[in-house]
This record gives sequence, structure tokens and C-alpha cells, in this order.
Amino acid sequence: MSRKKICIFMNEITQFFQEACGKTVSQLASERDVDVVIYASYGSYSCPYGRNLLSEIGKKNIIRLPDYSKFDAVIVLPNTFDIYGMDQEFFEILKNEATCPVICLQSPNPDFYSITIENKDTMYRMTRHFIEDHGFTDICYMSGPLNAKDSPDRFEGFRTAMEEASLTITERTVFEGNYWINRGARAVDHFLGEDGKYPQAVICANDYMAISVCEEFKKRGIRVPEDVCVSGFDGITEGELNDPSLTTVTVSPEAYAKAAWDLIDAIWAGRICDKTVMLPADIRLRASCGCGLQSEPGSADTYIKKIIHTEFLLREAGRITADYQNKYDLDNSLSVANYYFKTLDCDTGYLCLCDMEDPEFGTVEQDRIYTDEMILVQKMESSDPMHADIRKSRYNKEDILPEDILDADRSGTYVVLPLYYKSKEYGILVLRPEAGQWPNSLTSTYTNALSAAIENSYLQSRFSELAEIKKLSETDPLTGLYNRRGFENALARSLSDITDKTRVSIVSIDMDDLKKINDKYGHSEGDYALMILATALKAFVNDNEICARFGGDEFSAVLISEDPGRSEEFLNTFSEALKSASKASGKPYVIHASMGLCELKGGDTKHIIACMQTADQHMYMNKRSYKKAKAR
Repeated sequence: MSRKKICIFMNEITQFFQEACGKTVSQLASERDVDVVIYASYGSYSCPYGRNLLSEIGKKNIIRLPDYSKFDAVIVLPNTFDIYGMDQEFFEILKNEATCPVICLQSPNPDFYSITIENKDTMYRMTRHFIEDHGFTDICYMSGPLNAKDSPDRFEGFRTAMEEASLTITERTVFEGNYWINRGARAVDHFLGEDGKYPQAVICANDYMAISVCEEFKKRGIRVPEDVCVSGFDGITEGELNDPSLTTVTVSPEAYAKAAWDLIDAIWAGRICDKTVMLPADIRLRASCGCGLQSEPGSADTYIKKIIHTEFLLREAGRITADYQNKYDLDNSLSVANYYFKTLDCDTGYLCLCDMEDPEFGTVEQDRIYTDEMILVQKMESSDPMHADIRKSRYNKEDILPEDILDADRSGTYVVLPLYYKSKEYGILVLRPEAGQWPNSLTSTYTNALSAAIENSYLQSRFSELAEIKKLSETDPLTGLYNRRGFENALARSLSDITDKTRVSIVSIDMDDLKKINDKYGHSEGDYALMILATALKAFVNDNEICARFGGDEFSAVLISEDPGRSEEFLNTFSEALKSASKASGKPYVIHASMGLCELKGGDTKHIIACMQTADQHMYMNKRSYKKAKAR
């Protein structure tokens, strides 16, 4: 297909900036007859599995789906990646695989083109406004997540202005937020002084947090701006319509989108461009600091329609979840998906599933995200909720959709959303919004419920007795150890009891030469070797610790102890026990395993996924060393 394609990566696509930016990029792409593929996911705010930390794997693996060499430009919004380590992993993939220009919006990256504003200087000017124009000396700050790329610069602007004015920053001055609306109460509690007084002003690193702070002050009878002034950052529509309307920093999402296309056009034309484009940012003084007027609301008719639509989506969310319950048959689940597709505000959609008959489906190897061959099972039209177009077309996973669909007479926008349950990818939902359309807030509920229904269908197709599903679905049938699902559930339970004194160690274990044993001596001998390793592993984990077989030759153990020597003790005793068991077996082959370890101290469990990846890296290094030693 000769038509050019660009892709966009963003999380939380229904938030203000993402929607406005995505729509504008799509509109400008249509004018150029360019296809747009938006790879999207829902961040931690939309986590459907409570405190199951490993569910984030299924969200972030969307970055491993595309073939980046097939795109003519990549636009990425790294600030929307609220899953720990997702941005670093994504950028490494781009450096290795992308052959086209990569443009980062809002967050600069030295390896790629960037379009941004001066976060530090702008927050500095906002803080100086409260110090100089208001004469305030008691000012608090609600930052974004410390791992968000723009958080350090925005905080540095605040800190510099405070230091220049000789204003002290104490522990009470700063509260770490999450760029969302659910921490306003905690922030206001944090800012309350020992004398029972609130600060004169609260400066927030984005508008969503500022709205939540205003709402919390209102609940407590504290007036904004008469008692406390509040400001935000980013200039979202909700902030302008808030009561009081927010003093904020404004750079429109449309400006970012247009600047991105100006840059892409210039690069495609062969012109040499600066790596960083700086957009001007304005401080908009409004009612929340007392320096501007309350923004005029829109017509009552507009608000009534919005309220009615919101209530409709809430009712539909409950109905979707209820209709999927106990759907253990895939065809029934897909019919429910087709019926409720009309609620997503997009005309056309495609349901594409992994090949669940593929013997490697569900494996956790880093390079096997989804199956190589995908199946388009049905095309859905919002105008016909009772009848789906059943396709069953097979295509390469990196092609997004079958070629006959993408090779349309006109360019289009395709929004790719992952269908996953915890860390298992089941497929993708591809939406094709027409001009002016965009997936609504119900999309997250829709995809989560559909994914859970597909998981139920998959389990039912594998197990005949429903009463045994939970037990069987969590246990490896050969070794009796936990499988991946059982490991995730057990780990989630264990992490809930972790204290600051606890050391959690992830041990990645991989049996060496299993394929050679299978090929030379038969699979029964390979199974015997796996059982020897599993038996030794079970003998050296404590009752409160976890061991699992992920499939094939891959095992893992989680060590939980307050003893700083526990990790070293395990590595040494387990290696010796496995060596002794191998000798005692009398087999003509050696049963050996390569191991890698990573330790989390002080209950720092939010980095558990990164820890698992580090343990895997150490294991592969040791495996290479073992192979080299054998070859000598």
C-alpha cells in the first residue's frame, strides 16, 4: 500500500489533551491522505484488577505490537505513560526498530524530536505571580508523579522562585500527586498546618489536581480564592468551566498537533530541522486566584445534553458488566461485544483475537507478545447492534488489520486498544472513528469486561469441570507449582502484607539444555528433569514464599524475609541441592539451571515489574556464561 502511515502512542485516550490532540492530528492527516494508527491503553487510574501489580504488563505490552519500520512517522505522548518503566522500554524499542522520525510531545527526549514548553520557566512565573502580585509567603505545591518526565522541571521552577524570595520549603510544603482527581483530600490534609491553618495558595502541577483541591476546599467550607488561592497547569476545558475557573498555564493540544505536522512535513520534504521545538505558554489568570473573572458557562442546553449522555454511559457500564457475567462461550461473548459497540461513539470497529490454538499462546517470553498470526473475528457497525460481520480472517499481527481493510479508497484513523487479562494478551479492539468522533469514557469498561469474558471462555474451553477451574487455572499440571496466573495471584496476596523491614527478592530460573534432553532422550526424560528441578525448588522456599513454573523451562521464585542473607543462602543451597539431585538420578545428562536475582528493599513493591525484568536479564547473562564454560 503506497499511502503513508503515522502512528501515535498515548495512554488514557479519553482525557482532554489526548482527545483534542488525537483529533487534530487525525484531521490534518486526512487533509494529507495519510493513515493514522493510534496505539492506546489505559493507565493505572483505570486498573480493573485492584492492587494486582502485574496487570500492568498487559497494558504496556501494546508497545511491542507494531512493526515500526512500516511507519513514516511516530508521535508519542510519554507523559501519559503512567506505568512504571513503560517510557524507557518504549524508547529503547524505538531506537532499535524505528526508521522514521519520532516526535515526543510535551516531554523532551534527546534521542528524538521534541515539541514542548519551558516547564521550569513557566512554573517559575506562576509562582512569582503569587509571591509578587499577591504578596503571599505561605505557598504549597502539589507535584505530579516523581517519575513523570515533566514533574522535575515544574517543581524546579517552583523551588527556584521560592528560594529567590527566601521562602522556606518544608515537608508540609510539597505533596506528590498523580495528575488525576483522586488525591485532593490527601493533599489538603497534607497542607494543613500544625496551627490548623491552610496555606495562602496551592499551586498544582496540572489542572485535574487543581480541580480536586478546589472541590476538597469547598467540602470543608474553605472559599477559593477568598481563603485560599489555587492554580493549575495545562489549560483543560474542565478547568475553565470549574467554579471557580482555574488560573492555569495554557498551550492548546491543537497547537502541539499542528506543530507536530509542521515538523513531519518539513522532515518529509528533506529539510534539516531543530531537534526541539518550543511552544509559547501563557499564564491565564482567572477566578481561582482572584485576578480574573469567572468564565461564562455555555448554554444550559449543552450541559443538559452532557449530563444525560454521562448518565447513559454509567447505566451502560453496569449493563455491559452484567451481560458478560458467566459468559463461558466465546460466541456469546462476541455477540455481547457487538451489541454494546454502539455505545462507544465510533461508527466501525474490528475485534481481532490471538490464535488461541497456537501452542505458544499465553507464553511469557519477552519477544512473543500476542501470537504471530492474529484472527479478525468480526467487524462491528454501531448502526447494526444485532448482527456482526463475521470474518475469521487471518493476518500477520504487525499489520494492524488485514490488508484489504487498510487498503481503502480514503485514509482513516485506527485506534488500537489491547484486550488482555492481567498479563495475558488475548487480542486487540480496533476502532475506526470518523471525523469528529473519538472513543468515549465507556471504552475502558467495554474492553475490560470483554477481556474478562474472553478469559472465562478460554478457561471453559480448556477445563470440563467448572468447579475445578480456579484450582487448575493456577497450577502447572506437570510440577504442581503455581503457573503464571497462580503466581500473580499469590504475589498480589503476599505484597499486601509487606512491611518496610521486608526484603523481597525475585529469582528468575531457567533450566539449561532442556531442548537437548528432549531431542536426545525423549520428552518423558525432559519432564523428569523438570520434576527434579521443581522438587528441589519447593524444598528451598519457605511457607510464606512463592515458586512457579511459567511454562517450558522457565521458573521463578519470590523470597520474602527480613534476613539480609536470605537471597544468598537460597542461591547457594538450591544450586548445591540441584547438583546433588542430578548426580543421584543416575541420568546420562546434567540437570542444571541458570539463575538471576533482583532484590527490593524496604517494601518498595511499586517497582516489582522492573525487578522481575532485571532478574531475567541477570539470568540470561549467567546462562550465556554457563554455555561458554561448557564449550571450552
